[in-house]
Amino acid sequence: MPIVIENLHQSLIINPYNEGKRKLKILSGYASPTFVHHILYALENIEIELIIGMIKYDPITIWEHNEYIKMADSTKRLEVKYYMGDKPIHSKVMYWEANGILDEPLAFIGSANFTRNGFINYQETMASVEPAEALTAFPIENLLSFKTPSIEELINFTYQVRHTTSIDTSAVAQVVRNTKPCVDLLLTTVDNTRKIHSTGGLNWGQRPGRERNQAYIPVSKKLHNANPGFFPKNKVEFTLLTDDGENFVCVMAQDNNKAIETCHDNSILGKYFRNRLGVPLGEFVTIKHLDDYGRNYVTVYKINDETYFMDFS
Repeated sequence: MPIVIENLHQSLIINPYNEGKRKLKILSGYASPTFVHHILYALENIEIELIIGMIKYDPITIWEHNEYIKMADSTKRLEVKYYMGDKPIHSKVMYWEANGILDEPLAFIGSANFTRNGFINYQETMASVEPAEALTAFPIENLLSFKTPSIEELINFTYQVRHTTSIDTSAVAQVVRNTKPCVDLLLTTVDNTRKIHSTGGLNWGQRPGRERNQAYIPVSKKLHNANPGFFPKNKVEFTLLTDDGENFVCVMAQDNNKAIETCHDNSILGKYFRNRLGVPLGEFVTIKHLDDYGRNYVTVYKINDETYFMDFS
């Protein structure tokens, strides 16, 4: 029974995909939507069926549930099921379906949850097993599809406005403001807080040939130096929650990690800020717009390595 203890991401996900496999079935006690997001968009033909085993006794946040829904709707390549049986499932099992009659299925069991920590950051162990035996570990009963109508009334997601899919932002804010580290990020230039970027920051798209709503939140080198490790490494996905109940999957990007961008569509963040500031979509954001709003910076709190909360209130 071959054991894999290094490079799990490469060995168990990338290599089988590069060898032609496309359908991945996962049973995991815990999972991370940002890691699922990374896999779905890095491997453009992969299809994922994910069963989360611990949710009845350790519910996920409402924004994680919402992100699974958004990914499924945008890619059409994700199915998530929540195990609701009396005994929670803490197992970690992966099953790659055979791709054609000349291919063989592939399966692994071990300690790695389907998260970035499980497959990249932590030291975990997974072992190759007989695929037919691995399939017997997957439950077939007590499964609730993430798209079940009115699921928000059947599962008490954490930080959920009761019986809705909305984020209880006041509860999140109360926790982060008392316990979590934070940084202030200027939406103006660093050298002159009365000057806004003409073709960067909130106005990144304000140049020929660009989608005019493209934007990023600037992060200065000075701030990185003063707060080492606060933000993820370049191109590592994380969830950015907002004080008005939105959530985006973002990455640190550009030279010296100088920008927070929304993944795959850089205009999402620009549209969000324009709507928040009352600026028509596509128009140039001015210092007057920030003055009228009453704030020229955002405060970002680090909840954990994959989740941040942005206050622009």
